[in-house]
Amino acid sequence: MGQSPSTPVSSSDHSHCEISYTDQFAYSDADSSDDSLTGCRDYTAEIPNECLAKIFQFLTSGNRKNCYVVCRRWVHIDNKNRHRLSLNAQANLLDFVPSLFSRFDSVTKLALRCDRKATSINDDTLILISLRYRNLVRLKLHGCREVTEIGMASVARNCNALKKLLCASCVFGAMGVYAFVNNCTVLEKLSVKRLRGFDDDSTKELVPQMVSTSLKSICLKELIIGQSFTPLIIGSKKLQTLRLFRCLGDCDFSQDPKEVEFWVG
Repeated sequence: MGQSPSTPVSSSDHSHCEISYTDQFAYSDADSSDDSLTGCRDYTAEIPNECLAKIFQFLTSGNRKNCYVVCRRWVHIDNKNRHRLSLNAQANLLDFVPSLFSRFDSVTKLALRCDRKATSINDDTLILISLRYRNLVRLKLHGCREVTEIGMASVARNCNALKKLLCASCVFGAMGVYAFVNNCTVLEKLSVKRLRGFDDDSTKELVPQMVSTSLKSICLKELIIGQSFTPLIIGSKKLQTLRLFRCLGDCDFSQDPKEVEFWVG
């Protein structure tokens, strides 16, 4: 039909194409110092560890995980410079704590999440984690229903640099929050959502102790007994922002923060 027949490509041409593609995109293990064995050059070997660590911080979570299959050097650099860590806080996490400690030793922001159908970590596991990660500045607890005020007080004492606490769907009630605030002298931001386990009688015993000299922001969301935190609001002398979202009960406080938001609907 007027078309010239295609010329078959020889096997030698195929080999040349494959080698060229491999040379362009291949990488070698960082432990291997002889590039002649693999036929390619690892250009990332010339990048300092500090620069690679900065690059990893700009990657998404998925891309950062993909870096683990590149070479052992990348794994080592990422482990030593990972400051954020999110863990599945089920009861069996205790079995993996030692290996996590040795792998990630620079964590400053930790999130512990547990599904509502599973059994969460308890005080012992939380205390063990706090003893290892003493440099935490941010802690988030979600669904940790086995944690009590004992564990919260211990975490506050062990992690002296904690500035942000976020807890949701926990059951240690106001007692747990008060125990944490009383033992944390640098806490600046507190966020509490769907907290359970309120006890008015035990809360009244802590009213005289509720004085925070560092809290600047308090956010309360979907609480059954919102007035349990009235002593905390009144005692926060440096409070600048107060946010209340769909909290039941009367909140009466004399402190006058700079910013107040009320969401009822």
